[in-house]
Amino acid sequence: MANINDNIRGKKLYKEGSEGQEATKDSNGEIVISKEKAAELDSLNDISELFNDDGLYQANKFLLKQVEDLRTDVEELHTFIKDAFGKDSTSAASKGDTGATGPQGPQGPKGDTGATGATGATGATGPQGQAGSNASVSGFKGQKTVGKETWTFEDGLLKTVK
Repeated sequence: MANINDNIRGKKLYKEGSEGQEATKDSNGEIVISKEKAAELDSLNDISELFNDDGLYQANKFLLKQVEDLRTDVEELHTFIKDAFGKDSTSAASKGDTGATGPQGPQGPKGDTGATGATGATGATGPQGQAGSNASVSGFKGQKTVGKETWTFEDGLLKTVK
């Protein structure tokens, strides 16, 4: 992955100076040319003379090739940036397809057990259940002495304690 640099590490080829000035390098390392030459260069829009004059062409053909290579690179970069991020830098976002989700990473250590939560509210009383069978003691009738008490049973149920 690449990061874009804030500084393109390059300087302008020239900047405009005063009238009649000889070309010099200033304290920033930039070439300063006369106002007249800067105006002439700024107004150039036809390179055909370099191709039509064989002497000029032979002297400059390597520079022309380098300029064309740079122009092609800039054109490709322009197309890439526009396709990837759109024309408006305020809403620039990659428009590429979303890639596949990567595999899940390893499970980390388990955390401490949390504190016990508060007890919840008591629920509503449920409905009355059906009467159960008394089959195990059905019909039992009798008395049983427990300690100093006498328990009396009828139909399997405790009736009195004396």
